Amino acid sequence: MTATAIVLSILFVLCLTSSVVPRSVGLVRADDKPAQKIWIPAIFGISQGVMALCGCGLGRLMSHLYINLAEYMVFAMMLVVAIKLFVDSMRVLRGKMMYTVNKESDIILLSVLAAFNTFLYALVSVFFAPFGIWFFVAVTLAGFLWSFLTVRIEFTPGMLKKVSFVEFSASVFMLVIAILYLFTNVFE
Repeated sequence: MTATAIVLSILFVLCLTSSVVPRSVGLVRADDKPAQKIWIPAIFGISQGVMALCGCGLGRLMSHLYINLAEYMVFAMMLVVAIKLFVDSMRVLRGKMMYTVNKESDIILLSVLAAFNTFLYALVSVFFAPFGIWFFVAVTLAGFLWSFLTVRIEFTPGMLKKVSFVEFSASVFMLVIAILYLFTNVFE
């Protein structure tokens, strides 16, 4: 892998897991226990990795159906994730993705919802998974880092614009990476 491919792969994994941001902002308060400040990001990271494994498993079962279109299926899934990130960013901007958490099971549900993009992409990861077998580790680590950086941020109306910008930027980068994947050989 070239340096460009490594940078683009890291960017791809960060974009893929950026849906953690609106779901994890403000989940930890200043008076929460230190263990909770690590436990919640760990749940988000693990759910990213598990959903990636589930998607890859299901993708392997169905891969024979679209093996001749593999390149285009990878592009299509990148495009689907980019569009989903864009739609989510607009929903965040309008205040429609605000979550309240009353119990621990809500955090698990939020983490699974945040990992849906990863699941979608993992359906075609048989054909292209940045970092190869380490893709699942990279996705888990990225989900953990996104959540770790955002769980302590207080959710305010001004924060909506910043969270929306993160997802919007991820959607734009994902679209650029999809186009680079389809029309260049930068990842080879």
